[in-house]
Amino acid sequence: MNNNNIFAIKTLRYIWSHPNCQNQKLQSILKFIGWQFYKRLNNKHFDIELISNVKIRCYPDSYSASAVLYCGLYDYNEMNFLLRYLRANDSFLDIGANVGIYTLLAASKIQSGSVYSFEVLPKNYNRLIQNLKLNQFQQVEAYEIAVSDFTGTTYLNLAEGDSMPFITNNANDSTITVPTDTLDNLLQYESISHLTLAKIDIEGAEILAMKGAISLLKQQRPHVWIMEINDAVNNFGIQKQDVVNFLKDYGYSLYHYNAHTNQIHAITVEQKQGNNVLAIADSALGFVRDRLNEKSLANSVA
Repeated sequence: MNNNNIFAIKTLRYIWSHPNCQNQKLQSILKFIGWQFYKRLNNKHFDIELISNVKIRCYPDSYSASAVLYCGLYDYNEMNFLLRYLRANDSFLDIGANVGIYTLLAASKIQSGSVYSFEVLPKNYNRLIQNLKLNQFQQVEAYEIAVSDFTGTTYLNLAEGDSMPFITNNANDSTITVPTDTLDNLLQYESISHLTLAKIDIEGAEILAMKGAISLLKQQRPHVWIMEINDAVNNFGIQKQDVVNFLKDYGYSLYHYNAHTNQIHAITVEQKQGNNVLAIADSALGFVRDRLNEKSLANSVA
């Protein structure tokens, strides 16, 4: 069985089991099949609805935008958390923004605050900018930079394709040179009093980004991180528990959010479900729960 067939089977299983597809499984499968024909015949992008009044440009080679086409809010729990939790004057960090899906969701909620979006891969950054222009979002500041623990340059390895590039110290035929900086440096002149949420997905390098954000973490800003903690951290000489321990040193604990019940539950890294966890500042736990339970947010799951 070739790689394309394996990918198709995995995608169909993903669609069949996804919470957003439970009442429209056949329709979602047909979208997948239709998209395969469309992109082979046309090889052109088209614009799809992410949520009400927010669009995203779907390219034939964009895995994340394709997931929106099939399943809507594909990170079901985390994206619903973001939409229920954010307020108009909040600020949000999107580290490893890809084409900007989390950025667009955050910008749909934030009017007077700021969205800081970081994406270093040139093709994805260009598509991020296109999506911002498509929606006329002016509250987003986009940075074509790798967030890490130092200022300078590093290598970005593209061996795994555009959806999973990772930074490395080793240059080879699969790498490009990219600029890097720290959050503490990039945000030192920004107001962080309303920085309540961040999403970080940088293929195992999350610990480096956080080591470059010590002044933020000491203030427990943001209150909540949506983040991946997986075996990709091994590429940086650490284990998953090392990331958990680092967060704990700054007063953060791990939680799972259940979009159906609108509740957060404390977990260990071994108990995480799916790709992501919430790291919530212990001092902000009541704040987070109060926000989720406000009557104005008693909307149905998207």
